[in-house]
Amino acid sequence: GLVIASLMFMKKIGDLTAKRSNVTSFQKEKAWPDEKDFPENLEGKVFIKHIKGPLFFGSTSDFQELIKQIPDTATTIIIRMGRMQYIDQSGLYAMEDVLVDLVRDGKKVLLVNIIEQPRYLMERIDIIPDLIPKEQIFNTFKECTHWIKENKI
Repeated sequence: GLVIASLMFMKKIGDLTAKRSNVTSFQKEKAWPDEKDFPENLEGKVFIKHIKGPLFFGSTSDFQELIKQIPDTATTIIIRMGRMQYIDQSGLYAMEDVLVDLVRDGKKVLLVNIIEQPRYLMERIDIIPDLIPKEQIFNTFKECTHWIKENKI
């Protein structure tokens, strides 16, 4: 009974996380407060993915749909991870699969505000720096925006 209750709980949390986390163009996505001054000329070229909540086996399949939702016009993908407190092994591999596909498709992936636990695991399996170089990882959205302007994305 306890195992079934645990699985049901994880499924519900996964569904809730997937429902709250989606990918839209910057224009359609509800901007976080620090995104209000994002350059308008980059809309359509830059897509922002907000990950809200943990990424674990209950929410990985929806996260992997990320690639299919991003149009070809997007050259840069910003993944904001400041509200993703936890990632498990299946979430880590789902993240790796998504990042591999994005990089293979020629997209520039920028990671913003990675919390300690997810970053530690991403470094352990060499997502950082082999797949996403350290210069494409930022502590704040402001740093990320500055990098985009400097590199004329």
